Amino acid sequence: MPYRLDVTQGDWPAEELAKGVEGILSESMVLTLATAGPERGPHANLAFFAYDTDLVLYFVSERSTRHSLNLAEEARAAATVFLPPPVFGEQLRGIQLTGGAGEAWGRQAEAALEAYRSRYPGFAQDPEVRGQFLAGGGAAALYRFQVEELTAVDEPQFGRRNYLRARVLR
Repeated sequence: MPYRLDVTQGDWPAEELAKGVEGILSESMVLTLATAGPERGPHANLAFFAYDTDLVLYFVSERSTRHSLNLAEEARAAATVFLPPPVFGEQLRGIQLTGGAGEAWGRQAEAALEAYRSRYPGFAQDPEVRGQFLAGGGAAALYRFQVEELTAVDEPQFGRRNYLRARVLR
């Protein structure tokens, strides 16, 4: 089931905001993920990502990394996806995201692999590697980030410093 946006700040149609969000996601390949854990504290990392039609983002990471260990303790995260502005302080385009995140298992792992391979066709071409990701074996894992809320700025589309906030409904 595709997602819908409930705009909570800003005067813009939800469908247009969704198109703007998807445009930014399609033009960027890397997100910044922020996690925190009681033992390790806050942490930010970069990750290549893919996404699906339900506004779920997927990434691959080693289970031993700080952010993966944080997600194992606290399955919540924040992320940003942005595009470099053409000049300092002008034509900003980006999204701030919050939601639940953690290792993908079962059908979620299948969806993650499908989305990731659609975006990065060279990923996990070897059947044995695919099998390890789907079975949860190996040092690396597929992760799922289900967006619950977002703040978007797309100055060329929505106007200067027009920050739009929305909840994601599924």
